[in-house]
Amino acid sequence: MARVVPPLALLGLALAGCAGAPPPEELAGLWSAGPAACEAGVGVRFGADAIEAVYDREVETLFAHPRYELDRDSDVFRVRIVYDLPQLPGGAGAAGAHGVLVLARQPDGSIAPERHTLIDGRTGAARIRFVGDPVSVLLSLEPCGAHPWREDLRGRADI
Repeated sequence: MARVVPPLALLGLALAGCAGAPPPEELAGLWSAGPAACEAGVGVRFGADAIEAVYDREVETLFAHPRYELDRDSDVFRVRIVYDLPQLPGGAGAAGAHGVLVLARQPDGSIAPERHTLIDGRTGAARIRFVGDPVSVLLSLEPCGAHPWREDLRGRADI
C-alpha cells in the first residue's frame, strides 16, 4: 500500500495545478445587463475555471477553461480571453478549435466585446463575426454593486 500513496498524491497535485489563472480583479463579482438583472441575481461571473451565466441559484458554463490576458499597453482596460470550443457528440470534432474574445471597458463603466474570433484548430483559419454575434449581446455588461469604475477615490459615485 505504501507504493500506491505517492502516485495518488502526485495525481492530486497535478490536478490541483490544472486550475486556470484567475481573471483580472476588475472582472470580479456579478456582471449583468442592467439594474433589474442585478437585483434578480442574474448575470455573468468571470472565474478561473469558467465564465458562467448565473440565474439566481442556477449556474451554467458559457466558456470553460478561459485564459485571461490583460492588455497592459492600453490606457483603457482591455482583456483578451482565449477559450476552447467544446467538442460535441456528432460535431466536427476538430481538436484545438478555440475562440478569442476581447472585452474592453466602455466610458460608462460597463464592458463590451471589441472582437470575437473563432479559430480552426487544424488550419488556423479565423472566422470573425460581425453581425448577429450572440456573444456581443451576452457580454455587454455592467458591474453589479460597488465597483471601482463607478466610484471616485472617496467612494462616492461620479455624477
